[in-house]
Amino acid sequence: MNRIQFSHYYGLLLGLFFLGQFLVLPILTPLFIAMGVSIKEIGIIMAVMGVTVIILEMPTGGLADQIGRKKLFIISLALNAASLLILCLLPSVIGAIVSMIFWGAGISMSSGTITAWFVETFNAKKDQIDLQQGFAIIAFRTNLMGATGALLCSLVVFLGITFEFEEIDVYRIILLGGALCYALVIAISIVWVQEEKRFDAVFKQSFTELPKQIKTGVLAICHPILWRILMTGLLAIPLASAIEKFWQVEFTHLTQADPLPWFFGLVFAITLFLGSIAAKVTNHLCRLLKQQMGKVLFIGLVCQLVSVIALTMSDSITYFILFFIAFDFSLELGVSARNHLIANATQDKVRSTVDSIMSFISRLGGVFGTLLCALGASYLGLTNTWLVGAAIAGFAGLIFLSQALNHTDDASLIKLAD
Repeated sequence: MNRIQFSHYYGLLLGLFFLGQFLVLPILTPLFIAMGVSIKEIGIIMAVMGVTVIILEMPTGGLADQIGRKKLFIISLALNAASLLILCLLPSVIGAIVSMIFWGAGISMSSGTITAWFVETFNAKKDQIDLQQGFAIIAFRTNLMGATGALLCSLVVFLGITFEFEEIDVYRIILLGGALCYALVIAISIVWVQEEKRFDAVFKQSFTELPKQIKTGVLAICHPILWRILMTGLLAIPLASAIEKFWQVEFTHLTQADPLPWFFGLVFAITLFLGSIAAKVTNHLCRLLKQQMGKVLFIGLVCQLVSVIALTMSDSITYFILFFIAFDFSLELGVSARNHLIANATQDKVRSTVDSIMSFISRLGGVFGTLLCALGASYLGLTNTWLVGAAIAGFAGLIFLSQALNHTDDASLIKLAD
């Protein structure tokens, strides 16, 4: 199997995971509301998930480098499936909190596991495409299948309303569908994912050596490419988080009415479909700019900032949705270029640990963006807090244009990593 075939097959595997995830995500908040949960309680439920992820993020990444990526990935899938089943069987505040603990644990265990396995297996194959192109193939497939999941979610909700099913029963059907997708990914991963590298068995020693492994990963972040990517995340992610989590609030304000229950799923589907197009555009940009990945990321950032300014100035629902979709599209521009830089600047022995540290910083940036909106909206207004986030994100552009992120060959990156 060559690199192109391997990237397509891996994209299908991860795409099935995305299908299950985006089948469920659009209905989580409506589900909590249907359960009779208050806005304050929803905040507590989401906070529990976020705290769980932050606590487990780095330890699970280090553990994956010691006992194997496949083991942790399969456990993460099982936790995700269990979280949906808990929510299906126990539709209450307590059930939701327990479910989000499982969901958060699953998220933390999946980051830096299967992607590390992909990079190592991909690099072992020698043929015509590089990592950026491989990641672009994966992004195209995962976004397309994620869009399919969101569309299915909208369709099921629409049919439930049409045939007058109980709202909570419709959501239960969707939750079971998501759990089934995770079960299928587990079955495929057990058979198809094969690790050439030998890892330790799950012993007490694996856990006692975790601090040392995490320390090694933190030292690896000092790499001139990795720390720059880390800093751009801290600067730019709060903006993305602020808009992704609060755009529905502004949407409802503009419409002066409750949106149709299936509408948010449709928007998810459109943005994910365009994300697959963004992966193709990124390929063309990388070729046009002779693999100067930092400049590709800079173009994506500029598109984000322009979209945010237009979004905040929108006074009609049509323009608001169009510019929100444009913003989401710009978020996907350069994702494969970013992954390429990280993968080639990281040694195999700390690959999962570094990915988890990157994810951990992303979570912190997301928390900051959420707090920026939650606390700043009452003083500045919601859209003005987005402009504050855009001003902060603008500084990431200076880092993207640095020479370290714009080498034109992979050999220089690999040499720096060693």
